Amino acid sequence: MKPRRGSMSLIALAGWLFADLLLGLTIIMLGAQAAEPASPEPSPRPTASPSASPGASKCAARAAGVGSRPLKISFRVDPAARNRELVTQVKTALRAHKRRLAGRHAGMVLTFGANGATGQGVQLAGRVNEAARHAYPSIFKAAATRNFHDLAAPGGSISMEIYFVTEGCADKR
Repeated sequence: MKPRRGSMSLIALAGWLFADLLLGLTIIMLGAQAAEPASPEPSPRPTASPSASPGASKCAARAAGVGSRPLKISFRVDPAARNRELVTQVKTALRAHKRRLAGRHAGMVLTFGANGATGQGVQLAGRVNEAARHAYPSIFKAAATRNFHDLAAPGGSISMEIYFVTEGCADKR
């Protein structure tokens, strides 16, 4: 027995109708969710409470954020250098940016290293991040770091993107 042409198109139409209704209900549900009420005034910046322990840092009570615009630095190092030599090379390279680094704390550092194969570039980037921590602990000590390989750069090339803490401080005890 052959199905009639009219009954098949009616079933297809019912399927599309069901899909359209489901989409409409989804849009209604998303629109019905209440947004958080906007506060009329910005809340004052919290300060350390008087009951805090005497050794606690005042800046630990303030909120800190990371800026969205990085300081981009590029330089060359010797991939075969020992750790002490690498610290000296990184310190020298970062000293050229002393004015832009002074008094700031890095919140996040993305480091791209080039040294042959992918794993070696990532390893060099990690060594450079550790060297930066030793060279300038006041800037890089509390920074979150990520190591990457730069496929386009010649061996020993380092590119750093340093995102600084914008409020508060990086020292949380």
